Amino acid sequence: MGLPDKPVKKIKRALILSGGGARGAYQVGVWKYLLEMNWKPDLICGTSVGAVNATALGCGLDLQEMIQLWRTIEHGRVYRISIWKQIVNFFTRRGFTPVMDTEPLKQLLLERLDIPVLRKSKMEIIITAINILTSQLKFFNKDIIDIEHVMASSAIPVLFPWQYVDGEPHWDGGIMANTPLLPALERRVEEVIVILLSPVGGLRMSLPITKQQALERVFELSLIGSYEAFMSHLAFEQKVRSGQGMLKNLMRRTLTLGDARIATVAPERMLGFKSILNFTSRQADQLIQEGYFDARNQLANFFGLVDEPY
Repeated sequence: MGLPDKPVKKIKRALILSGGGARGAYQVGVWKYLLEMNWKPDLICGTSVGAVNATALGCGLDLQEMIQLWRTIEHGRVYRISIWKQIVNFFTRRGFTPVMDTEPLKQLLLERLDIPVLRKSKMEIIITAINILTSQLKFFNKDIIDIEHVMASSAIPVLFPWQYVDGEPHWDGGIMANTPLLPALERRVEEVIVILLSPVGGLRMSLPITKQQALERVFELSLIGSYEAFMSHLAFEQKVRSGQGMLKNLMRRTLTLGDARIATVAPERMLGFKSILNFTSRQADQLIQEGYFDARNQLANFFGLVDEPY
């Protein structure tokens, strides 16, 4: 006689954390507002830096600990660059080597993340990574997530070294799913809040006038690409695309698709290339503040408040 099936907890709320490097501090500001509204997710899905934040929350870090984590993250606590090593590898033709060494990030995660606490978390935590050999998008939940999984999810291609999970090399999940909505919608979640780390797509923007601006725009589009594609597909299936630009107008508001209410929070300004690797307390403080106020403004309709900027 087999063991009885384990009861499945009903998942009503999901928080989706996109990737975006050092911009991840913005998500902590949004989290601060969600706590004030007593909105706590049953499921958190994260990619790249979103995976770091998701795992940290699953490990039980409270708001102040999350803020302190970001305020203490400096360049040297995340990566280091060895120019000499790059020169030696170039002249000795040793093949591909990443630009940066992320051993400091691994040590930081080992210090701050309590994996046994994660295993017992009441929230389901899911993070993503890409198997380099098979090109498959992989999802890992709290029952198996360990430091190597978080490192793999945040391994920015070329800049950071790939990470081995179960003997297979993996890269940043943001390559294919920078906004991992799928696990939430598969579970028929009733409320979904998505935190993007790019303003592109939510605002009408002027044409780029320099090569740098053009490259930045392309990069920002890559950050929201999976989200736009997913939302367009869902909207088409639900037959809600009745007018040109409808999804664009709804990007920062509450969109109902089937049984799910999906709301999005995103920065109101261009953050620039440098912000991706700008792990400084100054930027962290600024983004935490912006995340809080953007959430308060952009989620007003979601929480049934006056839908006007504060």
